[in-house]
Formats: sequence, C-alpha cells, structure tokens
Amino acid sequence: MTVHAGKLSRRVLIEKPTKTHDATGQIITAWETHGTFWAGVTTGAAGEDLRDNRQVSEDVRWQIVLRYNSQTSQIASDWRVRLGDQVLSIQSAVDVDDAHTRILLTALERKP
Repeated sequence: MTVHAGKLSRRVLIEKPTKTHDATGQIITAWETHGTFWAGVTTGAAGEDLRDNRQVSEDVRWQIVLRYNSQTSQIASDWRVRLGDQVLSIQSAVDVDDAHTRILLTALERKP
C-alpha cells in the first residue's frame, strides 16, 4: 500500500530526548530535533481524568501517519511530536505493513 502525498498534509516536528547538563552541572533531559516530516494527522477519543468527582484534565489521543524511511523508522515511544504549539507524547510507533511504506504513531496530548 502506498502513501498518497495529498493525505500527508501537515508538517510535524519529531523530537527525541537527550541528556545534557544545566548551568549547575546537573544532568537534565533536553529535546533535540530529529526531523520535520509531512504527516497525516487525526485525533481520536479524549479520555477524562477525574479526581474527587471533578474533571481535572482531558487527554486527547492522536494518530499520525508518516512515510517510512531511515529517519522515521528510528522513532521511539519516549519521543515527542510538535504540531505548532501543541506537544504530543508518543505512545507507540509501528511499522504498519511488510512493505515498509508507513509508520503509525499514536500520541497523547495532555490537557491541564
């Protein structure tokens, strides 16, 4: 199955965690750009987080389809996606077929 260019209409930035030192010498996690890609992006169902019978957040699940290549095949579940100002935590990255044409990312946007 091929990926049609018209379906990959959003630009997404993929970031991976990297260890670095802050000004005091402490090791911290920073985010390094892995690449910018054309993607097909859809939202799924939102999940509510209830505490003391009050809704405190509503997380939104996203599905992101990318063309399979040497860069996208490296994406891991501890990486993240930027859609403009939105930051999504990647939950899974799956090569969806034996022909290696697409990578399907499932990501979560945490809403306060």
